[in-house]
Amino acid sequence: MSESLKQRIVGALVLVALAIVIIPLVFDFSGERQVDVSSTIPPMPDIEAVVVAEPQRPKDIIPAKSADEIFQFGSESPKQSESLEDEIPALSSDGMPIGWVLQVGSFKEKATAEDLVKKLLADGYRAFIREKKGTSGTLSRVFVGPKVLKKKLVQEKTAIDKKYGVDSLLLHFEP
Repeated sequence: MSESLKQRIVGALVLVALAIVIIPLVFDFSGERQVDVSSTIPPMPDIEAVVVAEPQRPKDIIPAKSADEIFQFGSESPKQSESLEDEIPALSSDGMPIGWVLQVGSFKEKATAEDLVKKLLADGYRAFIREKKGTSGTLSRVFVGPKVLKKKLVQEKTAIDKKYGVDSLLLHFEP
């Protein structure tokens, strides 16, 4: 007999011996298993209903301003303002931060405005839409911002105007 045939026979015998030992360990052929059916469900706990009082609106809340009051329309160019280098963040008389937004466009079709917002968001700008109802219908206006420092928004204005071929408006924004 050749050496390789002897090795194959010995290997086969080892595998058969392992199968004889392992198969009974893995598979239990002892018959039926008994299921424990004597378990009990605990009684339902006593839960008391909790009554929550209706919330009361505080009397000293100032209502939010309308969109017309927040967005003060009119264009301001950097040439009209004082030096942008010395600009520091400021608060309004109500104690709210004074900010600036950039109106990139105004559209009759909301889908067009939404497409522009998607492009602006994809380019990393914080863009949003505000709708204005007028006599000729509803206008969807696209804004970028708000920013506290006017200087940063002026820099973005230049880039947005060049990339999108628009003449955006720099507007005052007060939250």
